Amino acid sequence: MWPEEQITCRPERGSGDASNKDAVVIRMLEPGDLKDALEIDREVFGGYDPIVFTTFYEYHPRSTLVAEVGGSVAGFILGFKHTPFEGRVFWLAVKPAYQGRGIGMMLLLEVLKIFRLMGALSATLEVRASNKRAQSLYSALGFQMVGVFPGYYSDGEAALIMKRRL
Repeated sequence: MWPEEQITCRPERGSGDASNKDAVVIRMLEPGDLKDALEIDREVFGGYDPIVFTTFYEYHPRSTLVAEVGGSVAGFILGFKHTPFEGRVFWLAVKPAYQGRGIGMMLLLEVLKIFRLMGALSATLEVRASNKRAQSLYSALGFQMVGVFPGYYSDGEAALIMKRRL
């Protein structure tokens, strides 16, 4: 069974039930979410130019997603169809206050599902060599290291290239 098949239900928006106040809703990024996504990017030291976010919103809307908790954006993922048969995760970030709640996993599982629906057979991503927490998440979802890019990040840190079949 694929890990994403283990998630059996998704919270629905607007149920009015108090128990759903912390429910996570994964949806496509909207223009009004850009400010929140940029703030999360700053909080996790991403430092991407705002043009990156608007470009993903304009050119890859199906695979540019946010996670919303209680009406607030708690995380986002920027993905795109890299080649005819491969999806690529460009950037995944979760607000520090929401980390450890499975939000990153939900975002990643949703974008992998979208890649599959778009005809991709595999997905790739890069992760900092020092980011053991993210590497653990990606490994748990079936990603395997396939290479290393020395000096990939602006601070000189290496990136691990990870890939999985869809």
